[in-house]
Amino acid sequence: MKEKDYPGTFIVIEGADGAGTTTQSKKLAEELDAYWTYEPSKNKIGEKVDELISSDDYSPESVALAFAADRMVHLEEEIVSRLENGETVVCDRYYHSSFVYQPAMGLKLDWVKTLNKSALKPDITFVLDISAEEGMERVEERGRDGNIFEELGFQQEVVARYLELNDVIDEEIRFIDASLPVEEVFDQILNNLEDR
Repeated sequence: MKEKDYPGTFIVIEGADGAGTTTQSKKLAEELDAYWTYEPSKNKIGEKVDELISSDDYSPESVALAFAADRMVHLEEEIVSRLENGETVVCDRYYHSSFVYQPAMGLKLDWVKTLNKSALKPDITFVLDISAEEGMERVEERGRDGNIFEELGFQQEVVARYLELNDVIDEEIRFIDASLPVEEVFDQILNNLEDR
């Protein structure tokens, strides 16, 4: 992954399904008066990614390649220019999801990392840590998105792989207890940012 050489700050919020990445990333962007974005993104490739992960008809390789393509367009269209202007960008999911979800689909991590080697490294990533069981309970409560990842066994592997991220990539990753109420989770994120 490429080192960032821009004056802005790039923050990523990650976690298994049901961990609260969208809730917490939106709250953080509002708190910091930052630009909020997400993956899969809203460009045409991101729309195709949504289609791919809503069906069992596509190979893990197709899914991984589509995510990587969406990510590069997302960076070029939405993120890099804002960082160049000194803005803060908060992203709901990024390549860490690919490093977790695609190997859980059976792909080699090294290959997935190669696909994403030109993606910009964030300044800091927060992983919202929650058990797969609790995460899937939350997914059921809010209503399923209908994607291929919303199965307990798959999410158990996802959670385990998130916990190993510090061993597979060299960057700043902070783990947050996401089993707590929303405001307490958010306080943990803010406290970690202040410490940094």
